[in-house]
Amino acid sequence: MPKKTFKQIYEELDPTPPKTGWIRRIAKATMRSELTVRMWLNGRQTPEPLVQNIIAKELGVPVEGLFPQEQQVQ
Repeated sequence: MPKKTFKQIYEELDPTPPKTGWIRRIAKATMRSELTVRMWLNGRQTPEPLVQNIIAKELGVPVEGLFPQEQQVQ
């Protein structure tokens, strides 16, 4: 089973309800702002490894592949 990135998981959410709740959930779990979560989704920032582990645990997915190197903006 191929691993999905953080952005792929977000994009696969049902578009009917607002995805804002999902962003709030990640922000709350990581104790970061919703703006920060949106920056992660856009590839403008990458969370530190500890936060990546928290996200993986919250989503019930492996941490590997959530934030691939090629998505990171330097």
